[in-house]
Amino acid sequence: MGVNSLRLFLTASLLGSVVFSLTGKPDMASLLKGKAIFEKQCAECHGKDGSGVEGEYDKPLLGDWPLEKLVRVVDRTMPELEPELCRGENAKLVAAYVFETFWQKRGESAPREVALARLTNRQFRQSVADLFAQFSGSRIPVIDEKMTGLRATYYDVKKMNKRHQKKKDRIDGEVDFDFGANAPFEGMNKDGFSVLWQGSIVPIETGWYEFFVHSHNGFSFWINRDGKKASIDETVTGGKEREKSVRLFLLGGRPYPIMLDFFKFKDPVAKVRLRWKPPRGKKEVIPREFLFQQSVPPSLILQQKLPPDDSSAGFERGTMVEQAWDEAVTYAALDAGKYVNERIDSFAKTKPDDPHRAERIEEFLLQLLQFAFREPLSDKQKDFFVRSRFEDSKSLASTVEEVVLLALKSPRFLYPEWQALAKKEKDVHVVATRLALYLWDSLPNERLHQLIEKGNLSKEVQQATLARQMLEDPRARAKFRDFLLHWLEINQNESPKKDPTLFPKFDEEVISDLRRSLIKYLDSVVWEKRGTLDDLLRAGEIPLSPKLAAYYGIEQARQSTFTAFPPYPSEKIGRQGLFTHPYLLAHHSYPDETSPIHRGVFVARKILGRHLRPPKEAISFKSSDFDPSWSMRQKVTALTKSADCMVCHDLINSTGFLLEGFDATGRVRGKTEDKSSSLKVTYLDREGNELPMNGPGDLLRHSLASEASETFFTEELFKYVAKQEPTRYAIASNKTFMKELATSKLTDLYLSLCLEAAKDGFLYAK
Repeated sequence: MGVNSLRLFLTASLLGSVVFSLTGKPDMASLLKGKAIFEKQCAECHGKDGSGVEGEYDKPLLGDWPLEKLVRVVDRTMPELEPELCRGENAKLVAAYVFETFWQKRGESAPREVALARLTNRQFRQSVADLFAQFSGSRIPVIDEKMTGLRATYYDVKKMNKRHQKKKDRIDGEVDFDFGANAPFEGMNKDGFSVLWQGSIVPIETGWYEFFVHSHNGFSFWINRDGKKASIDETVTGGKEREKSVRLFLLGGRPYPIMLDFFKFKDPVAKVRLRWKPPRGKKEVIPREFLFQQSVPPSLILQQKLPPDDSSAGFERGTMVEQAWDEAVTYAALDAGKYVNERIDSFAKTKPDDPHRAERIEEFLLQLLQFAFREPLSDKQKDFFVRSRFEDSKSLASTVEEVVLLALKSPRFLYPEWQALAKKEKDVHVVATRLALYLWDSLPNERLHQLIEKGNLSKEVQQATLARQMLEDPRARAKFRDFLLHWLEINQNESPKKDPTLFPKFDEEVISDLRRSLIKYLDSVVWEKRGTLDDLLRAGEIPLSPKLAAYYGIEQARQSTFTAFPPYPSEKIGRQGLFTHPYLLAHHSYPDETSPIHRGVFVARKILGRHLRPPKEAISFKSSDFDPSWSMRQKVTALTKSADCMVCHDLINSTGFLLEGFDATGRVRGKTEDKSSSLKVTYLDREGNELPMNGPGDLLRHSLASEASETFFTEELFKYVAKQEPTRYAIASNKTFMKELATSKLTDLYLSLCLEAAKDGFLYAK
């Protein structure tokens, strides 16, 4: 029997009398029969075109199940409440019709038009910071990662903090000192001395940070400020031990100036400690790895709280312009106006007594508008936004604040794709705008504008060279890091918390170190090793602090003079694959026990790229509803045994059960609830093959061999980069290009997606 004949025989055996051609597709007569059944029994809930019906089942009939599973689901569960109406031969016919007509066509009918959207919150803050950095000299410098710690200068003092004589310069890794009644060094005045710590701090994640200074003595503390007004001023001591704090929003991956001026004068003891509480982190002495000796200027980071972006499409996008967001942006723009006014002479390179001060300020505002609008201004724009604002009856300060407000509230600033939609053909300013937006979440800097003016960005080879240079900018690294945290579903959610009576040692320090371990691992694979997605999924090494090594029972904890998180070979510590990193396992668990459902959903969707339908009705899990002698696997099996649940849970459960060898905090275990732990499952892949698996090693091997994992990751990255559906770009339809791209280095994948989307003419007005 030939191959085609064998396939025809096997398929016909499965579907009964549904006749398939030699191409593997049902014949027209079978499709027409299936269509008639669908329209009679299914269209009322799913719509005639399978797109869903509001109030019934509003999700389209799309998915990646093989035909065999679709037949099984229809036969057991459809129509809802009356499954006996469509069984056997009818179920095979309607399943074949759905499979050939709607199923696995995800994205083919997606809208092809660009969705005009505003800057997301992250893009807004980043763009504002970089806009004014063009004039304040606070362009992001490259921080030397070998120069960690703060510069410390030690002085003898007279009369409070009047420095008298410098005694020593050195580098301090952390600021956590208890000098007692003594001086820091022999030969210093123990009754009166001062220490000035200076440098920069580079937080990894974006969010709200709180800084704490604890001391018996006098001090002033600056964070992201110049040396004029301190963030905390405690120079009048009163001789009391106290702690003062300041809270502010910071963009991750960006350096900020930090300075602490401490003094003791006739106090009985001397003590000082500098701590912080990062987002989703613990209160701790600021670790050396975040402190650097380099001095940097401050950045304008808007502190206005912004309503959350729309995330309904699976990625943050600025499609909603509600009143709360508009008000928040207005207040932020007003704050920016005040910031500019305080520095106007520095920005405009003038002086208060300069007879040409108004003209120089006008020139500055015109250049500011050009950067904000991302291209040269027309004469009409110059007149409306700037020149017409200068009036004899109005102060220069009012004019400056008005122009800044107009700039930051203008659609030309807030809607970056406005520029592309207004063009009839490709334009180099659009390419520069997209490169900055896709790689940095920002706008083109002065250098990009200069390249355009000189004609050095018109050729594709010039654009590719520029994009590769932009990739090495700290903002590109920060954005890709944020994407990975988004992909792993840990960017916005709270850190994992566990029942302290069951896991007493799983404290804030362990949780904080776990998150830092994961981020360090991601950065290492992407930027240090320039690895691929396969390298990322393999997780050959996991960085662990001594605290983590102790908690997870790793003997002979490694010591390192270079990092507090030395890498450990994964297999030697019982790990196989990124999804077995203890932070992810703990994150996708309950406070008191594991959750195969949460772990299974995460792995199926994010690692394997499988399509899961959201349940029509959420069912809460209560361990107390089951026999206390049952294992978690038994409980989940009983909870999800109905045909309706198993539509998705045969996939969810199989992947989740493979990770039951780890407890709720991600520790390796050989038994669950004092019972032997079986990790054996039968996994149904996308093609309908039943694959026996026994533990995370098999799951890792399957994920490395799966093209769906690569495709899903690439699509997720594209959405995060462009804030649009990939189908709105011409390059997304080039399946060969996208497939080849998915196996390249992650940095090359990131760069290529940004560059090709930036050059794509699809979004231009036709």
